Amino acid sequence: MSERFELIGDQGDTSGHLRLAYGSGPDDPTPFVITLTPQYVARVLGKTPPITLQEIERYAYDHAGDLRAMAFREKESGRLSLVLE
Repeated sequence: MSERFELIGDQGDTSGHLRLAYGSGPDDPTPFVITLTPQYVARVLGKTPPITLQEIERYAYDHAGDLRAMAFREKESGRLSLVLE
């Protein structure tokens, strides 16, 4: 895998899920995608659901290094995605 591995995109949806795509660049043919669910973020923050997409985005920003490391580790093991529930 390329030494360059970074956040290359993110997308929230109406269900409150936030998908973070990591790869070597915008044209990476096989980006790794982590999906953050409201349930996961509420649990790790010690909050009671529901939580907002803004809270999920803040969590992703505050834990960017940990999420990137998790994505890199999982991609190295051959996976292409991970849903954190």
